[in-house]
Amino acid sequence: MAIQDFFMLWRDIGLFLYAILKAFLPLPSLEVLLVPLVMAKPQRWLWYSMIGAIGTLLGGAIGYWIAKRLGRKAFERLASSEDITKGEKLMERYGVWAVIIGGITPIPDFLLAYLAGFTNMRFVRFALCDSGARFVRSLLVSYCLIKLGEVIDFDHFGTWFSFIILLWLLVRWLRSRYTCAKAAQSRG
Repeated sequence: MAIQDFFMLWRDIGLFLYAILKAFLPLPSLEVLLVPLVMAKPQRWLWYSMIGAIGTLLGGAIGYWIAKRLGRKAFERLASSEDITKGEKLMERYGVWAVIIGGITPIPDFLLAYLAGFTNMRFVRFALCDSGARFVRSLLVSYCLIKLGEVIDFDHFGTWFSFIILLWLLVRWLRSRYTCAKAAQSRG
């Protein structure tokens, strides 16, 4: 029996428990339960999205406080030291924007919770941005599913969204480098 099948037996409660667990453990995204539930009862799409957001809020809080208490040690078994350092720099530089973008894209929840915890992001900011972004993602998936009658590949969409954000950041970085070089040239 797959883990999703176990949680599907419990429907609403299973979705809630799965949302909590996947927010601080490396489990597949919430859509593995959300999509079958919405397909079975399309009239409850908003309810399921809210359950997922509340579960993500609670699970994200657990992951945040684990990382806050244990620091990098909480994360070292889940990611390489190099990836942790990169994530740490992104969180320190972009803060809540990293959480919002990560919440809408296919970046796993638990990564954001641990990074926010050990980089000392304010808890309320993290919790609101993370659960809000995941709620928006769940709303989009659920609404599109019932209106269009088909599953929208949000991981594909999220990949393109992430690529556009990275491209924008690269352009900003290149522009700042050009400005610094120009300023140094005018001084010298």
